[in-house]
Amino acid sequence: MSEQEPKQATTHFRTKIILLAIIFLLPISYAVYLKITDWHPTETTNYGELVTPALPLNDVRMKTLDGKQVGLEDFAHHWLLVTFAGSTCDSACEKNIYKMRQTHIAQGKYQMRVKRLLVLPAGARPEDNAMFEQYPGMVVVTGPAEAIKAFGAQFKTASGTALDGLNQIYLVDPLGNFMMVYGADADAGGIRKDLGRLLRVSRIG
Repeated sequence: MSEQEPKQATTHFRTKIILLAIIFLLPISYAVYLKITDWHPTETTNYGELVTPALPLNDVRMKTLDGKQVGLEDFAHHWLLVTFAGSTCDSACEKNIYKMRQTHIAQGKYQMRVKRLLVLPAGARPEDNAMFEQYPGMVVVTGPAEAIKAFGAQFKTASGTALDGLNQIYLVDPLGNFMMVYGADADAGGIRKDLGRLLRVSRIG
C-alpha cells in the first residue's frame, strides 16, 4: 500500500465527518435564524382566525326557548359551533345558522362529534320559531340577561366581543376552549374544511 492511499482514506473520512456535521447543524442554524429574525409564515392552513392562546370558557347556565337550563357542560366532549343574534334571528343570523348546519352535515360520520348553539338576547321571542325547524339539533338559548352577557363577553377578539353584533361564528373545542373565529363573510366551505381537519386529527371530542 502506497503512502498516498492512507492520506486519501483520511481525507475521505474527514470529508464525511464534515458533511455529517453540516447536515446535523443546518436545521439548528435555520431554527436559530428564524428565531432571531422573528419570521412567521404569511399563510396558514386555517381558514378561520386562530385564537392564540385558546381561551378557556367559564360555564354559564342559560335557558332555551322552552325554559330548560343549558350550559357548556351540556356540550362537553363535543366540538361546538356558536353564533350570537339580535332580538330576532334576522338575515345575518340565518346565514350563520345555515352555515353551521351545512358545516355540520358535511362532516358525515363525524357529525355526532359536533353541536351547534344559537344565542339570542335575554327575553327575545322570535316571531317565527318555525324557522328553527329547518335546523334540527341546534340549541337556541335566550337569557337570563346576566348569563347571556357573561357568556358572550368571553368570546373576545381584536374586533370586539360576541355582544358587539359582529355576526361571527365561534368554534369551541371539546375541552371548553374558544379557539377559532369566523367573520361575517366567512364561507361555509372554509369552515367545513377547518372543522373536518380538526375532527380527523383530534383524539378529543
